[in-house]
Amino acid sequence: MKTPIHTHPSPMLIHVTRGRLKHVRGEEINFFKAGDAFIESNNGGSHYVKNVGKKPAILQVGVVSVVGMPTAIND
Repeated sequence: MKTPIHTHPSPMLIHVTRGRLKHVRGEEINFFKAGDAFIESNNGGSHYVKNVGKKPAILQVGVVSVVGMPTAIND
């Protein structure tokens, strides 16, 4: 699974509970595994996330937003 290239209008806290992810923003590449957590800023640029594990990844996501605002905007 790979997400489309997108941005977030609101900050998000992501906790990886299962799997391994590759997070790509331009030339910056990060890997996250079960137990890791990271913040996805609304000031961050376009990016995508790809599951690079052998099983489906499971994420817990907390979003600070307002009613009606999308959590992601595809570029």
